[in-house]
Amino acid sequence: LLKMFAACVLFRVVNAVCVRTFFSADEYWQSLEVAHKLVFGYGHLTWEWTHALRGYLHPLIFAVPYKIAQLVGLDSTLVMVWSPRLVQAVIAAAGDVHVYKLAHRWFAGAKKKAKDEKSEGAPEPDAAARWALFCSLACWFNFFCAVRTFSNCTEAALTVAALAYWPWTGAASENDDAKNVNRPLALALAAVSCAIRPAAALYWLPIFIEEAVKSSSRVAFIAKEAVPIGAAVLGLSACVDRVFYGRWELVPWNFFKFNALEGGGALYGSHPWHWNLTQGYPAIATVFIPLAVMSCVGKKRWAPLTVIGWTVLGYSVPAHKEFRFLLPALAPALAAAGAQLASFSKHKRIAAVALIVLTQLPLALYLSMRHQSGIVSVWSELAKAVDRGETHSAGILSLTPCHQHPWTTHVHRPNVSMRFLTCDPPGFGTPKGELDEADKFLSDGGAFLRFNFGAGWAKPDGSLADAAAWREVLGVDQVGWDRGIPNVGDIEPGLHRKDAIKARSAALKAPSHVVMFDGAYALDGVAEWLKDWGFKKTADLHHADVPVDREIQSRVWVFSRPDTAPDHFEIAAVAEETGMTWEQAEKATMRLRDATKRRDAEETMTHEERIALHEKMNRERKEREERRAAELKRKSEEAAAAAAKAADPDAIIEARRKAEEEERLRKEEHERRKLTGEDDRPDEELTPGERMDRMIRKAAANIERAEAAAAKEAD
Repeated sequence: LLKMFAACVLFRVVNAVCVRTFFSADEYWQSLEVAHKLVFGYGHLTWEWTHALRGYLHPLIFAVPYKIAQLVGLDSTLVMVWSPRLVQAVIAAAGDVHVYKLAHRWFAGAKKKAKDEKSEGAPEPDAAARWALFCSLACWFNFFCAVRTFSNCTEAALTVAALAYWPWTGAASENDDAKNVNRPLALALAAVSCAIRPAAALYWLPIFIEEAVKSSSRVAFIAKEAVPIGAAVLGLSACVDRVFYGRWELVPWNFFKFNALEGGGALYGSHPWHWNLTQGYPAIATVFIPLAVMSCVGKKRWAPLTVIGWTVLGYSVPAHKEFRFLLPALAPALAAAGAQLASFSKHKRIAAVALIVLTQLPLALYLSMRHQSGIVSVWSELAKAVDRGETHSAGILSLTPCHQHPWTTHVHRPNVSMRFLTCDPPGFGTPKGELDEADKFLSDGGAFLRFNFGAGWAKPDGSLADAAAWREVLGVDQVGWDRGIPNVGDIEPGLHRKDAIKARSAALKAPSHVVMFDGAYALDGVAEWLKDWGFKKTADLHHADVPVDREIQSRVWVFSRPDTAPDHFEIAAVAEETGMTWEQAEKATMRLRDATKRRDAEETMTHEERIALHEKMNRERKEREERRAAELKRKSEEAAAAAAKAADPDAIIEARRKAEEEERLRKEEHERRKLTGEDDRPDEELTPGERMDRMIRKAAANIERAEAAAAKEAD
């Protein structure tokens, strides 16, 4: 078994490396994120942890490699991402080995009945077990899910191990010896699975009741085994939760109360009662279901079907259902399917194996390596951006729905600000009667972004500035804080500090990187908000070949804005202390920063690199001087041309002619007003009605003069 376990570990490690897609948020937020918070002190705990609906026993499994990495100084992002997967690969491999042992318990002694062999064949106890192991390794859902850090995956491994040691009624008698049956161990494994995931009680309660009814030593089973073992595991779990919650909490009761008594499980979606039977289990077990049924019926082994039946029905009681919840019910079907493969003739077995490979391999590889891969791979791109020092201000903003992404474990930088759209249920983080952040963003993306992160840039009175007006005033093609745009009052040194603080505060609210699905970009106001802040698309990653979910997810986009402008407050301080204009202070601050960067860079340079840098600086200075000389020459030529024009006799005569024409028109207007009897009193002496009449007459006269001038010019 040790060699088999080593081979399974190797297979699952390769399996773990292949799995690069997103399945469900709990893979990160209910295990890795919690472990990261425990060890490194930063991260995010979802609302379930603030209300003690989850136990710390499962995250502690992954906190161990994190703590070791921290102690030896190897806590890199790579280690944060892959060490839990490797731990889970070992757990999944243990589950595979116990599928082998379970099939050996249930189906040992099966005889080959191949028609093309000379005899009926001798009993081969390992044949069914070997083929059951093949089924476990070949199953697409095991490949896709078993190496993920869900509590369901650890629960499934513990469950199949407990089943392998359980004293089954009707199992092959030659295998029910002390070596294969260990009821206390089975009870302990079952209790731990229930401590990790309280819903596992739906699985084990019928098995426990059956054993209590049929056992010849019923009192001893309950009083000496079940109660002490269950109490010990429950006490251990309670002590662990006491340490990390800081108070005594009975998590299984909290879980049962919230999901069963209060119906909280339906907050994340509800399904019809038959969903597990008609959709969930057939989807994950696929071709192994008919093989398992054939095996159980043909060999009169009813335990696998019984376990599958009450598991599927038990998990049909809660309103919220998911494929991964049924993972513990997969092992019995795989064990029975393996026994059926062992009993097939050679040709039938080849056909069955071909069917398994053709149906399982494409699903396993496609769903593990391509479908919904973008939201996972994008975080490696963001981690690289963090390492390059490109994040600033409010850091990274994820606009993906409801925890649909990894988090701090995939960046692992305590100094980087990160924010996502929360989706806490009403009364558990979101005020009752209000939408959570994810729904607010979906209903009006632009309004949500403007309210939470500012509208881009603003006038001194706080109202939104018009982009076209800014472009015209500043003479630039693009406007945004990354260009260091001053407010109107920043021209006056006395107003610098007030307006600069306002500008900097607004800029620091906005993130430097935004992650979203392509569908979110089409929401009202999102594209405009990104444009206002000067964001540009810097990554476009494949996510799904067929758009999924309500957000129409097929691509993952990353938008970023550069932090090229100096600190507005720093510029304002320089301007106030020196009396410079904003433009002068900004240039001075930039020169100071460039000089500081060069000095810091020179400290780590070789002699040759330092010489090359100084040569480059000399070339750049020479080019600046040449450009400055050319600009001065151009301006002097323009001034000379203007002076020559002013001294030109023809120009003087033309100017005098225009002045005489204006005087003539003024006199004509005066004569016309006298003839028409218009009032020449000053405006202050007129009543409001008379003043309005005068304004109307002036406007009409201006229009007439403009039309006359246009007609004259046309002639």
